[in-house]
Amino acid sequence: MSVLLLAGATPVLSRSIHDRIYPAPTTPIATAVLPARTERVTVHTSDGLSITGAAVPAAPGKPTLLVFHGNGSSAMSTLDWFAPVIAKGYGVVAAEYRGYSGNPGRANEAGLAHDADAFYAEARRRAGGERLIVVGHSLGGGVAFGLASRQKLDALMTIGTFTSLRAMVPKIARAFVSDRYDNLATVPSLDEPYFLIHGLADGTVPAAMAGELYKAASATKRTGFSAVIQGASHHPDGALLTAILETIVAHLDHPDAPPLALPETVKIYRFG
Repeated sequence: MSVLLLAGATPVLSRSIHDRIYPAPTTPIATAVLPARTERVTVHTSDGLSITGAAVPAAPGKPTLLVFHGNGSSAMSTLDWFAPVIAKGYGVVAAEYRGYSGNPGRANEAGLAHDADAFYAEARRRAGGERLIVVGHSLGGGVAFGLASRQKLDALMTIGTFTSLRAMVPKIARAFVSDRYDNLATVPSLDEPYFLIHGLADGTVPAAMAGELYKAASATKRTGFSAVIQGASHHPDGALLTAILETIVAHLDHPDAPPLALPETVKIYRFG
């Protein structure tokens, strides 16, 4: 009897877990009021969906960022968070996901990989001959790691990203989580510079997970560094992220030079 009840409850439990992993905002980006110089961008995925995000062009000579947001955020919140970056002249392509912000489809790891590939092609086109830096926050870090496993990026930057999705889920529920986002396993295979950012006061993704990613990157002598922010939450201040980004770009231009001056709350630890 109990087995039958559990079997009957499984689809309901799976849907509940899915909705917790992907609590998609429903406000349509198609009708949202966009900030100045921002335009809607619709990409077409290899599995036949049209997904709308947003983009701000880069100033001449400046890099473009392709940003994959966290599970409860949206392309519109990316634009707000990265406003200080945009003010510095960086271009931003704020990717959106299927099932989010009025877009068609249902979010899952395989589907978001299709979305990421389509937005990457669009961001690469927009970047032209300038550098394209892929940024992933939280769950978006998993999307970005997946993209890095399929493409050679100019650089990868993750913020508040976990080691794997299943490590974030209570053990009793892991059997119902089909998506993996196994970021820790991806680190050794990275063939692009990697920059890991994490706040020590992150109450969503434990800082210890950033430590595991750092150890994996160091053990395999990845190019790049970790930026640890004392007192920062799961969403570090946008102005502080801008300062770290400027340090990353300087490092990409001159890898052997000492890092730029940063606030005392930020500590840089090179891999290796």
